[in-house]
Amino acid sequence: MALETATLIKPREAEGEKARREKARRRLSAFCHYVSRWYRRAPHLDLAAEMLEQVEIYIRTKGRTGVGRLLIFMPPRHGKSELVSKHFPAWVLGKLPDTRVILASYGADLAVSNSRAAREIVMGQQYKALFGEASIVETPVELSADSRSVEAWDLSRPHRGGVVATGVGGGITGKGAHLLIIDDPFKNREEAESALTRERVWNWWTSSAYTRLEDGGAVVGMLTRWHPDDWAGRLLRAMGEDPSADQYVVVCLPALAAPEKVDDESRRAGLLRGVWIEGKDALGRKAGQALWPEKYDEAVLGSIRSNIGIYDFEALYQQNPYLRSGSFFLREWLPVVEHMPKAYEIAERVRYWDKAASARGDYTAGVLMCRTHSGEYYIEHVARIQANTGERDRLMLETGKYDRTRQGPQTTQYHQQDPGAAGRDSAEATNLMYAKAGIAARFEPLSGDKEVRAGPFSSACQGGRVRLLRGGWNEAFIEELASFPLGKHDDQVDAAASAFNRLASGGPVILFGA
Repeated sequence: MALETATLIKPREAEGEKARREKARRRLSAFCHYVSRWYRRAPHLDLAAEMLEQVEIYIRTKGRTGVGRLLIFMPPRHGKSELVSKHFPAWVLGKLPDTRVILASYGADLAVSNSRAAREIVMGQQYKALFGEASIVETPVELSADSRSVEAWDLSRPHRGGVVATGVGGGITGKGAHLLIIDDPFKNREEAESALTRERVWNWWTSSAYTRLEDGGAVVGMLTRWHPDDWAGRLLRAMGEDPSADQYVVVCLPALAAPEKVDDESRRAGLLRGVWIEGKDALGRKAGQALWPEKYDEAVLGSIRSNIGIYDFEALYQQNPYLRSGSFFLREWLPVVEHMPKAYEIAERVRYWDKAASARGDYTAGVLMCRTHSGEYYIEHVARIQANTGERDRLMLETGKYDRTRQGPQTTQYHQQDPGAAGRDSAEATNLMYAKAGIAARFEPLSGDKEVRAGPFSSACQGGRVRLLRGGWNEAFIEELASFPLGKHDDQVDAAASAFNRLASGGPVILFGA
């Protein structure tokens, strides 16, 4: 029947089918689409597939070339498990049928589910056309009749390859792996934030999983980040601390393209806190562009961020986990109030700007803070933008104009002077902009590191002297302070600390034109 059907195919169709099969054997993305016609291709998945092809090369050459250590960080529901844990093992077994694969996940159920999906691909008709009985390979790749359990299955002889599925912590003693795939070793945030669970996962990795690797064996870790000290975070930290530790190739794909940070110091600092800082977006996206806009565009991702909060969004979607509580500010030190004091109770008010000048770099933040006669400090508002110089200056000017309408003492706009002649010129230009609008402004050079400058403000918060007026800016502000100095950004911390130091001490300033 199959032969009779084949005679009905036109020569052009036959040539096209032959070309598709040849490409599916060579390229992982083409394989995924060939065996699963519903498979949705996208640039980020094609990029990950290209890196996985390098892993296959590593296994095939027994570690002489290719990529043997790979970490893929990707947001939830962006297709990573379909590619890495289901289709990739089947493709590798078709090309290298003596490969032993271990699939591991936070629980045996998920690992078994991935194993079942990979097994079904191997048993499918499309797979048989590529590597099985309907293909051109000399020895067809088929499932063994004696070993078909979803927990562990083998290929038929003479091939020696197969798959074992296990939960993290599960027993794999006596099992070897040419390919070890770890798919989300933590089930949820509760597990990831448990020091006991993190230690249990790490002990399983060092004492059991890692020792299962055959000579020239490869490791692929694929996960969304929950915590800077999770399994991937510890691998990254080891990379930064010890050059002799396994150096992983990292494919980091945040849901929204992050600002570029290319200096080696920033990258190493990120490694030491368990975070990968990408020098350039892997797909060449501009800052803020969505990873899979056909499925999750910028508006959808913005809605997700609003609903789950910045802390979870930064970790799960941006691959930038940070500790909810840093060493300087605790969340309970930052109470939110509904009302400001009366105007006559306010002794002094400033808005302090931490300026940035790039749409892809750090944020510009302006913190409005006042001091009452009784010695309490209120943060009334925070303006924040990631923009070029022109957009930044427009925000600063419009905010300054609005600040003049506030009841109570006049607001003085302060801003930092960056080092060098260019920093002085920029500061004077900002003051001139304010002067033309009739707005009082001052600038000053800052000395010492950010942690030193934040010390007095931290003490005031701990002492219960600081209040936040309820507003839409509260969450982002609190999250940044709570993660300082481990968090990704510190612009609001620096602006708030400088505002507090200005109100508390009244130190020297540089007047415009002086």
